[in-house]
Amino acid sequence: METKARILSSALIIVAYYVTMYHNSVLGARLYTIANLLAMPHMIKTKCWDVVVLLSFLILIGLLKVFS
Repeated sequence: METKARILSSALIIVAYYVTMYHNSVLGARLYTIANLLAMPHMIKTKCWDVVVLLSFLILIGLLKVFS
């Protein structure tokens, strides 16, 4: 399940980038946030703490955009 979530996360980041650039920045921020949340369990399990911190920061930025 974790591997599928990580693969989905990677695909969703590409879709989110396209949506953000050409359609709707709030929807793109939502997709980025979901993608980063999906990748988080794998990064915690593999103890990639630098990536966990980075993803946490990106999730926070995304949430600020969604709720503004």
